[in-house]
Amino acid sequence: MKNEERAQLEAQHQKELESLREEVERITNLLKQALGSKFRETKFTAQPEPLLANPQNLGANEVSFESQQATYF
Repeated sequence: MKNEERAQLEAQHQKELESLREEVERITNLLKQALGSKFRETKFTAQPEPLLANPQNLGANEVSFESQQATYF
């Protein structure tokens, strides 16, 4: 009797395990589709972000060689 119960439990366990595998596969495919769609949308429609640095201010914070010499000598 216990062997029959164990066999039934094992069969039920296998069915549940297979059902879980199928569900994980389905959700994985949906996620891949969603991410793939988002990637294509971003890749082809997104505009490049502007540079944060203002070219006119480049070097404004640099310290000259002469001022460094005056500080250390």
